[in-house]
This record gives sequence, C-alpha cells and structure tokens, in this order.
Amino acid sequence: MAEGEAKPLTAEEAKELAQFDVTLRVLPFLDRHLIFPIFNFLQEGGLYEHDALQRAQLKLLSETNMIDWAIETYGTIKEDPPQELYDRRDVVLQQLESTRERVLPLLEVLENEEKVSQIAACKSIEEVCTTFKLDIGVVDGLVQYAKLQYDCGNYSLSGELLKHYRSMMAQDSEQSLTAKQVSCIWGSLASCILNREYEESDGANTERVSDVIFKINDYLEKLKVRKKEVLLQRAWLLHWTLFPIFMAERVELKLLDFFINEKSMSAISLACPHLFRFVAASLILHQKRLKHLLKDTVWVIQHEAEVYSDPVTRFLVALYVDMDFDEAQAELKKCEDVCRVDYFLKDHWADFQENARLLIFETYCRIHQCINIGMISSKLNMQAEEAEVWIVKLIQSAKLDARIDSEKSRVVMSKVPPSIYQQVIEKTKNLSFRSTMMLSNLEKQGKEMKESKQGDRP
Repeated sequence: MAEGEAKPLTAEEAKELAQFDVTLRVLPFLDRHLIFPIFNFLQEGGLYEHDALQRAQLKLLSETNMIDWAIETYGTIKEDPPQELYDRRDVVLQQLESTRERVLPLLEVLENEEKVSQIAACKSIEEVCTTFKLDIGVVDGLVQYAKLQYDCGNYSLSGELLKHYRSMMAQDSEQSLTAKQVSCIWGSLASCILNREYEESDGANTERVSDVIFKINDYLEKLKVRKKEVLLQRAWLLHWTLFPIFMAERVELKLLDFFINEKSMSAISLACPHLFRFVAASLILHQKRLKHLLKDTVWVIQHEAEVYSDPVTRFLVALYVDMDFDEAQAELKKCEDVCRVDYFLKDHWADFQENARLLIFETYCRIHQCINIGMISSKLNMQAEEAEVWIVKLIQSAKLDARIDSEKSRVVMSKVPPSIYQQVIEKTKNLSFRSTMMLSNLEKQGKEMKESKQGDRP
C-alpha cells in the first residue's frame, strides 16, 4: 500500500460506519445527475462493495445519455456492454445534431452580445420572434436541446441555454410560470450545482446557485396546489440546498437562514427528518453567524429526537438541553465517524471539531463561575498552556465578563442576570413553529381516528 493511502476498511469497520450513512434517505430527493458525485465518494470510501456500487451506477446511467461512461463502467465490472448501448449512442448523436440544426438560428442570435441586449429590450416572446424572424417552435426547441446536453453531461452548456430561455420567457412578466418554465428553473439549479457555481458572480450574466434557489422558493410561496405537493417540492429544494451550503468555500448568510427558517424546519419535520443532521451541522460550523437561531433550533431538534437523531444532533441536545458535558464529548467523538461517511460533511471535520469545542467552552463558561483550566485541557486533550490561550480568545470573541486567575490556574466568571425582556423573548419566539407542529399532530390524529372508525364498521 502506497504511503499516505487510506487503509481499506474491514467488514466490521464498514458495518460500524454504515449506521451513520443517510445516503439512502437523501437520494430519493435528488436528480440522478446529482447522485453521481455521491456515488464516487462512496466508492472511494470503501463503505460498500465496489461491484454493487458500480451496478447501481450503471442503472442510473441507463436513464441518461452518458453512453460512453456507461460503456466504461461495464469494463470496470469486467462485462461486455450490450449492443443496444452502442446503437443508442448513435441515436443520441443524431438527436443532438438534428435538434441543433433546428435551433441554430436562435443559437446564432445568442452568440451575439448585441443581439442578446436587444432581446432584453423586447416586451414579449412574440416581439423577440418578430425582431429576429424566429419561429416560436425554435424557442421551445431550445429547451429540448438544453435537456439533451444536460443528459449527456454537458452541464455548462445546458445551464447557459436554460438561462437564455428563461430570460426570453421572462419578457412576458404578467403571465404566470408554466410547468415547462418551472422545470427549466430546476434544470438551471441542477446545472449550477454540477458546475459548482457557488461563489459570488463575476458579472451581471453569471447566475449563482443561491439566485436560483430563491427563485424556486418564491415560486413555491405563491403556488396554489395541495399542501402535500408544496411540501414535497420544498423537501426537494432543501436537499438540493445542501450542495451550496456544504460544498462552497463560503456560504451566504441568507442561504443559511433559508435552510433553518421556520417553514424549512416544518418541512424537515414532516417530510425529511434526516436533514436535522445538516441543520445541526450548520449550527456548529457557522456558530457565529447563526448564534441567534441556536437555542430555538436545538429545541426543535430535541422535540424531533424520537423521529431522528444521530451523534451530530445528540451533541447539541446534550450540550444545550441536558447540559451534560460528558455526553456531549462522547457524541463529539462519534461525529468524526459521521463526517467520514457523509458526502456533505466529509471535508468539514477539522472545522466541525474546532467549533464544537468552542461551543463546549462557551457553554461551560456561562454556567460556571470558576473554571479549572487543567480539567478542561485534559478533557479535550490539550496542553494546559494551550488551553489557557484558547479560553482567553474564547472569552474575547464571546464578550464574556471574565478574568484569568493564573495563580490558581482557573477562569473566574462574573454572573450577569438575564434581562426580564430577554427572558420573555426566549420563551415566545418559537411559538410559531410550535403552533405549526401542534396543527400537524392534530391533523394526523384526526386522520388516524377516522381510519380507525372506518375499520371498525361491519
């Protein structure tokens, strides 16, 4: 085995780690193209049999136009690709060529920046077609061409084509979004994610993931369909939001706020409680930016613990609800395994551990008047001198009223009673979520009683 190469997992280690894997819960809410990066991660991790993952990947590839990748995968599992696959590749190439020829007049317009500016000045799609002598069918064909490119894995081109289509259709601002337009917004979001367009835009023509997420969220806010349908689409959106939150180098605060707002938390509680792992992870990784949401969100996580819990959620509950520092430290150790097997948390363990320790320090400082530096340093495997410097920095960043007693090797805290107004705010600011959950539970109980009565009838 080469130096620095990870040691393969034993069967027992894989079984132990697999209990923390939520991949099977996440996948049903993702587009198949978004699943491929997760499969690649699982193959590298050795958590599951390589052959089984390759066959699962083949099944996914069979629903796309990435024929060459499928043929290569057959070679990996040492099987001959079926002839139908080669025949299908020829069909796909013909479809790409014929569709491109059909939309070529529009593609030539979109390649000209001056003409693109003229499109923005048009007031309707009919005016666009009249100005550039285009048939309306050519505009609709652009969506088909973008879809073909997306299925072939050309996400950059598909994203650009969809952006142009949506820009043209936006000229009819008075008309409500059609099903095709909504589908295009989802396609744009998937393309942005797969192109890793997470960061700040370079110019007016660049669209970020967060921009598209909020467009879909605005659509869902105005959507007049059954609540169950809105809930399902919101659950999908929250899963797709995991990519820019955990895969970007820097996350926008408004995206974090969206992920942890009351509507999102209600949707998670009702449709996808496994996302509480990522809610908890967000609170830990972005503790300074989300401090105002910490206590309320932990209350919700604790309330839903019977439905879903893991070391990440239990760490916060132990720390902020039970005030059990030994249990919090025990769960923190397990969190390393969680990060190891989770695609979205795999690169965050160092920051996760650092921020979790800071939360432990801060909480301990707030409930103890005297803190023994030696006890804390030994508990967290740190040297006493290092721990003293770290605690000083924590006191400064958290603006705690404290002083270091070097002679007795301890930190002395000054107790400040909370304001009565702050206590009222703390008690009432999660009433909205509690009301939502109460209504949901009542509806569920009413449905169960109704079904029970129907079952009792002769």
